[in-house]
Amino acid sequence: MFPRSDRGVCKGSKDKHPCGAEVWWTRTLKGRLLPVNLVEDPKGNTAVWRDSHGVLSSRQVTKDRPLAHWEHLMMPHVGAMCTGRPRTSPRSSPPPPPPPPRAAPPVGALYKVLGVAVDASHADIKSAYRRLARQLHPDTSGDPSTVERFKEVSVAWGVLSMPEKRAYYDATGRIPK
Repeated sequence: MFPRSDRGVCKGSKDKHPCGAEVWWTRTLKGRLLPVNLVEDPKGNTAVWRDSHGVLSSRQVTKDRPLAHWEHLMMPHVGAMCTGRPRTSPRSSPPPPPPPPRAAPPVGALYKVLGVAVDASHADIKSAYRRLARQLHPDTSGDPSTVERFKEVSVAWGVLSMPEKRAYYDATGRIPK
């Protein structure tokens, strides 16, 4: 009916994913692209023809403007056949499962890192941080295992020393960014 060069692949729509089916891409009278199914359909509602410029055009068939002898009766792809599900080839593997959701740290974990109570004052948190920083700092401690512990203490101090971040952490149990 039409040359193979006018064929394209379903690109989906704003509420459906592309299904990957082959369609004819036509231009409506308003200038919009409209995909139609590849085969003629006697129950279709769209007239498709090649205009004088060589463009595959389409329009809706109505009682006022019935199908002309040079037009083919087709069904729009989006209304008839598109399931909205992407096709997968039999050779391709299924998509990987989504990563598991990260568990929020238990509320109070940062307080435990510093060794203070959840209701500790700013001065108590500051003195606990300074004490641990002196013990665990890589320059003063020769033990390489203390480097990770020092990083944990630094993160805890960065959150608990600022009132806004501490309030967010207390409310959600998550370290603010």
